[in-house]
Amino acid sequence: MSRHMLSLALVLVLSACRNPASPGSIQAHLDMTTPDLKVNGASVQPGSTTNVSVGARVDLRIDHTNNSGQFLHTAIVFVREDGVERLLQCGVSGSGGQGGASGVGTTIFPEDRGHTIRVVLLGAYGSTQQCLLQTAPNVFQVNRANVQAERHLMTLVVQ
Repeated sequence: MSRHMLSLALVLVLSACRNPASPGSIQAHLDMTTPDLKVNGASVQPGSTTNVSVGARVDLRIDHTNNSGQFLHTAIVFVREDGVERLLQCGVSGSGGQGGASGVGTTIFPEDRGHTIRVVLLGAYGSTQQCLLQTAPNVFQVNRANVQAERHLMTLVVQ
């Protein structure tokens, strides 16, 4: 192999390693998930904005396949524009290429009235079977230090 071709190959490999959306990256993994989003039973297009009322039912399901060779940690989170976060679900799936899903159903709380809520999917790869994306078991707070990628699912405007 010529010196020029070897240099070009090295540049391409290094570029792929630095690119957060390169195949095999956690961001690419989240981007390939299949979200099923519903508000009061009606399907909502991923990435869209929907007006909701207090008490509205929000159902979220995320299907995926994990071929990474690592445990896939995912969390579904409501993030208000004022920074308040509500961790709705945190889970871990195996690494052997099997399909998996995470999901949760919740209602819009009275304290959310007048706020805009981004619904996001957080992700991380890890070697443990305990979800890395929450601060502790049974504590529903996001451990931001372990978040490796984020995907916006939809935005809710609470009236």
